Amino acid sequence: MYDLLLLASAIIFAATSIAYLRHPAAGLMHPATFYLAFHGFIFVIRPIVARIYDFNFVYRLFEFMPSISDKITVILAANLAMVVFVASSLYIAKEPPAPLDDEVFARARASLTKPIIVVAALLSPLAVWSLLENWQQRSEEFGSMIRDAATGTAINIGGVGWLTDASLFLAPITVMIIWLARYRWWSWAFFGVFMLLQGGTGIRGPIIYAASAIGILALLEMRRRWFDWRVMALACVAALAFGQLVLDRGASLRGVLGGGAEVTYTQDAELAPLEGMDFANLEYFEYVVYAVPQRSNTYDYFASNLQVFTEPVPRALWKDKPVGPPIQNFSLWDYGRPIGMTASLPGAGWLSLGYVGVVIQTLFFAMLYAYLFVWLLTRRATPLAHLAYALLIATAFNVLRDGTLLTFARQMPFYLGPLLMVVLAQRLLGPARGAHVHDWNQPVSEFLAQSPAERRRSLASQTKDQR
Repeated sequence: MYDLLLLASAIIFAATSIAYLRHPAAGLMHPATFYLAFHGFIFVIRPIVARIYDFNFVYRLFEFMPSISDKITVILAANLAMVVFVASSLYIAKEPPAPLDDEVFARARASLTKPIIVVAALLSPLAVWSLLENWQQRSEEFGSMIRDAATGTAINIGGVGWLTDASLFLAPITVMIIWLARYRWWSWAFFGVFMLLQGGTGIRGPIIYAASAIGILALLEMRRRWFDWRVMALACVAALAFGQLVLDRGASLRGVLGGGAEVTYTQDAELAPLEGMDFANLEYFEYVVYAVPQRSNTYDYFASNLQVFTEPVPRALWKDKPVGPPIQNFSLWDYGRPIGMTASLPGAGWLSLGYVGVVIQTLFFAMLYAYLFVWLLTRRATPLAHLAYALLIATAFNVLRDGTLLTFARQMPFYLGPLLMVVLAQRLLGPARGAHVHDWNQPVSEFLAQSPAERRRSLASQTKDQR
């Protein structure tokens, strides 16, 4: 019966994807695309691979075994979440992005050049310092972190989380610099340095985030809905980087530069393809169904969302800060060892209120991203709105993986904060002096917006006009 359900799930996914592709709003930047990509890999392709290779690594690590009923529930709930997300996001975001002329982008770059450079100059040193500190912590196996025995939550006892996460500033800064440079070949040096620094931490999310945001910005500016060879090349580079970091968490890169390597739970050679913890949301969801409400006898009732109010306060300032959400109806660690578990969007919904929770949780995030799409790409379509949308929608992969409001809120200061600082700097600095692309009195703007040959032609043309 489970095999038939996997087949039916693949058919439903294919039918939903075909219907979506026929919709006029469909495109790489639409929230439904992100969810279909996530669902298709995690809950359609990987379960088939898991069935073929009989995955058991996570079951052994978590010390549980789902029943066939649990496994069926996961597939049904995952498909319910997919249908709700795609249908509701298309109902809200039903129009394609409003196209903008090249001249609009030219004026925007001219006015944003100085603010972006100022913000990058202010935040980049802090971000690089934080990244290098994370390198050191990774080589020491995060010695400043301890794991609470009751909840399994990692606690930072040797530092402030705000400073640890300040490394994330470098992702949106890289995106804005490459956008400012009009994606010219030399600007990709920024992305290369960012990948090198981020790769050494072993954390893959910011690399995927930055690549997604850059690709979306490029497609919006080129007025394309799906593919461009440069976007595809960027996706391949990001995928290769992700694959390498999955293998050793950046240990080889740190080793080349004198860092250490950490102990892992298992050697990759012992695992079947895709069996590792990086893509194991299927098993994580099965653990949630195994525990809630069968063994917990209750649901979370969305109480975990209250952590968004306690999370911003550093533990150094609040000695009695709750570990995890301030209100907890149960602990998943009472029923196994769910180390490193991310519930996924449908899994977090089930944790909160079963099938009803799946609908509510999925509908909330579908509406959130869909209204951002409508507001920033259709009603208030500007280059600055494009930047904001790209930096926001690129958070979707982490949010869909974790499934929590906390994940979305935790990313906002670092991924959207630099752009808000750019807007503030633009207002403080006043209107750009002569918001024209070819104003040769702004050499920094010219340098970032044009190639050397274009700058020479522009200068020659202006000199000729003055004569």
